[in-house]
Amino acid sequence: MAGYLVTGGCGFIGRHLTAALLECGHSVTVLDDLSSGNPASLPPAARLEKGCVTDLDRLAELAEATDGVFHLAAIASIAAVEANRDRAHAVNAGGAANAVAAATRSHVPLVLISSAAVYGDTGPGAVSETHPCAPLSAYGADKLEGERHALDAAASGLSATIVRPFNVYGPGQDAGSPYAGVISRFIAAALAGTPLRVDGDGSQSRDFIFIDDLIRLLSAAMERRQPGVLVVNGCTGTATSVAALAQEIGRICGGDIRIEPGPGKSGGVQCSLGNPDRAEDLFGFRAEIPLQDGLQRTVAWQRGSAFQ
Repeated sequence: MAGYLVTGGCGFIGRHLTAALLECGHSVTVLDDLSSGNPASLPPAARLEKGCVTDLDRLAELAEATDGVFHLAAIASIAAVEANRDRAHAVNAGGAANAVAAATRSHVPLVLISSAAVYGDTGPGAVSETHPCAPLSAYGADKLEGERHALDAAASGLSATIVRPFNVYGPGQDAGSPYAGVISRFIAAALAGTPLRVDGDGSQSRDFIFIDDLIRLLSAAMERRQPGVLVVNGCTGTATSVAALAQEIGRICGGDIRIEPGPGKSGGVQCSLGNPDRAEDLFGFRAEIPLQDGLQRTVAWQRGSAFQ
């Protein structure tokens, strides 16, 4: 069994990853500044270290005592990024640079969580990892800068896999958080009997990947130990329009679900769809949870948590 460091382990993805690693018999140290994560949701067996990834010395010290680093810590809220651009850049780009430096120093493998936001608006086709990146947001630009730090460190012997998740959803995602995705917000509205607001005509589409599938990919990526840096999409290869998503969530939740139009948004990504072939070629990974099943599991969790 191994010991791993998970930065941002109190966040949505981090909590699921930590639990999965512990269930496999590994030990896990979580580094989190608790600015958005909930420490109460961490499994008791995890060791929590309060601190920020902007502290290279602390990060390097923790990495040296582990067998691998999963770097998830980030400020992903658009509002938070815009409100304090310097802070967001220091955490998102600078934190990635520090994780790369720490893993390189300690000669341990790194799984670096990037984002599909690095691609920008690529049109309706499925985008592969070789597609030129043109991020539309400061968050996406910071994530791309973090990737470049890892690629530059390949010459120093770093073994790293950069994972670009698309739209991740599942149980445990707080619908009231500024980090919440459209699925958790739609479910919360449907369960509360309030209208589901669909901006524009609802034709904008996303590649929704269930949290359990993404965790399997991250775990598989950590098993890679060869020097060098790889980039893989964390996706399903299936696009779903926001309008169709709202209809399906309404059907699962039952009752008289109303869908109302919201204002159209300009300048955003119309279609975000990933090509999953490289992850399958490298790790034998394919997403297994169909959207309908994932939504049913997420609705069941949110319905239960609403009455706790």
